Amino acid sequence: MGEKLLQHKHCRNCGKAVNIDDKYCNDRCHDEHFAMLRKKRNQLYLLMILAMGLMAITVLLGM
Repeated sequence: MGEKLLQHKHCRNCGKAVNIDDKYCNDRCHDEHFAMLRKKRNQLYLLMILAMGLMAITVLLGM
């Protein structure tokens, strides 16, 4: 009825089962995950810059 599973974690990128000591199933998943994090970080920086620019324009037009 119920099977006993070995202790495991899941790959942070693709979700496959990996050993307890590992975070990713292979180097490709590791690289893809960090590329996605880098892309999200850059998008956040761009959003912050745009928000500051809009606030600066609003303040300058309000004077």
